[in-house]
Amino acid sequence: MASEKNKQSDNQSKVYLEVVGRIKEIIDENQMAPGDKLPSERELTDILDAGRSSVREALRALELLGLIETRRGEGTFISDFRNHRLVEILSGFILQNEKAKKDVVKTRQLLEEICIYTLMNQSKKIDTSFWEAKESIDDGKFFAMLMGETDNYLLAKIWRIISNFEHSLNLPKIEVAKEHYLQLLKDINIGNVKIALKFYEEEIRKNVDFT
Repeated sequence: MASEKNKQSDNQSKVYLEVVGRIKEIIDENQMAPGDKLPSERELTDILDAGRSSVREALRALELLGLIETRRGEGTFISDFRNHRLVEILSGFILQNEKAKKDVVKTRQLLEEICIYTLMNQSKKIDTSFWEAKESIDDGKFFAMLMGETDNYLLAKIWRIISNFEHSLNLPKIEVAKEHYLQLLKDINIGNVKIALKFYEEEIRKNVDFT
């Protein structure tokens, strides 16, 4: 059952990535510049002969990648991403390589490990009361908080960009028990790097599949 579900997810991801690539081809072939307007979602559905949901997801991915922007009531336009070299490099990488998703996931995890190490190297003590009061903990919000605690703006910025790339791939949502997040905070506050990183790898990210 799980194998069949993964196969279906891979097929959907393949179709979606093909649509993303074809939209980017339209942009390149028409030499569209920042500020130029893209065809509407309905028009792209006809042009690409693709499902509307696939086109919608592809446009959403391109927006997360920083290549396009949606203006309410006006339409979808090419973004001026030329000054954001990291976004340009990563978008080219992910749009041209279907297998790149595992590298995106692994890169995010490496950044999170650097974050944990940095916090402990700074002897940061994180207040856990906010998270203890929550019924469940959102993985993205949790690590966004940790990134902010490092006071390293560049690290947090790169992590957010990578996280957006991963989100655009429509991978299964990460679900971790609240108790595990709280335990990680406890390990960080205690200051044992080896224990904290081991717990992160074995409990927080144990269900992540790179195959």
